[in-house]
Amino acid sequence: MNFFHLVPQIHYGPGAAAAAGEALRDLGVSHVLVVTDQGVLDAGVIDPVLKSVKDAGVSYTVFSDLRTNPTEQHVAGAAYMYKTLGCDGILGVGGGSSLDVAKSAAVIIADGGCITAYEDGAREVTGTPPPLVQVPTTAGTGSEVVAGAIITDSSRAFKMHVVATPAQVALCDPRLTLTLPAGPTAASGVDALAHAIGAYTSVESQPLADAMALQAITTISRWLPDAVERGDDLRARDQMMTGALTAGISMKGGGAADHAFAHAVNALFDVHHGVGVALFLADAMEHNLPHMPDRFADIARALGVRSSGDSAALGRAGIEVVRSLVASLPIPSLTEIGVGEDDLPALVDKVQADGFHLGLNPVPVTVDDTRRILSAALARS
Repeated sequence: MNFFHLVPQIHYGPGAAAAAGEALRDLGVSHVLVVTDQGVLDAGVIDPVLKSVKDAGVSYTVFSDLRTNPTEQHVAGAAYMYKTLGCDGILGVGGGSSLDVAKSAAVIIADGGCITAYEDGAREVTGTPPPLVQVPTTAGTGSEVVAGAIITDSSRAFKMHVVATPAQVALCDPRLTLTLPAGPTAASGVDALAHAIGAYTSVESQPLADAMALQAITTISRWLPDAVERGDDLRARDQMMTGALTAGISMKGGGAADHAFAHAVNALFDVHHGVGVALFLADAMEHNLPHMPDRFADIARALGVRSSGDSAALGRAGIEVVRSLVASLPIPSLTEIGVGEDDLPALVDKVQADGFHLGLNPVPVTVDDTRRILSAALARS
């Protein structure tokens, strides 16, 4: 029997962010902790969200001590500020880092301890988390619609999966992405594409998630180049926000190995999560193709491949579409982010330690497989 559970009430489309204050007020919040990052603050992206909060009569305090790959220390800092100032709700505004810290802080507020204790559900959340509203400012992570979070355990330099807590409300407004630079737009978009492809090929794939995953693949592959090239194109941004949201929902069907490789690179080289995903998405697809050619043929069709041939040939054509798409985007190579041959052993260890994402992959990824994929990716860079 399949199980599909989606918690947040979702508002999406231009202007959705203006509902933040009303959503918080309806949840009974009077003083909200706003979890965001300094870049979002400096760019003014958050301004309409904060105006909405203020207009609703909700007071707020901003926590912005974040980084690209947040650690348990950032989670603890947010939870400490919440408790110290007597907040009664959380508003996450930003990319995946802000949204994941918001969710993780809610866990600590409810049950205490360090967020590292909650890795892969090792410690259950038994308390009542505070009301949580999430507002993404990128079209990529899907963090606003899932309960899980990715937080770096600084003692291990390891990006762990945390079973956190879902938001009550998600507000997905493409207007907040209009000033996002081309690089982060590209990286976030490929991350969303990977979510959909991973969900469709996961060991946990299921019909409800399948339908959304294929729709997301079509939408993102069609509109991502436009969003990167013309960042002020509201139609392209709207399509990308919808595609990323749909991909995020499809993650209820699981994920794939590309994220294990990405997290290894992210943890050791502190680059944008989507950059790591982009560098390994096609390689992970290639590894999985022989074991499920029909699924990859479906993905190829969703990517716009119209050539004839058997499923394996279609799948390979789809993989080449993904490689070409990534190559056309402003994504740095492994060499450009500082990866060298000497780093491969440490990266192999990090990938193999990511039991959560490797466990979702449809086929095993051995140590030899990991070494081969990393070596091939580095040779191409």
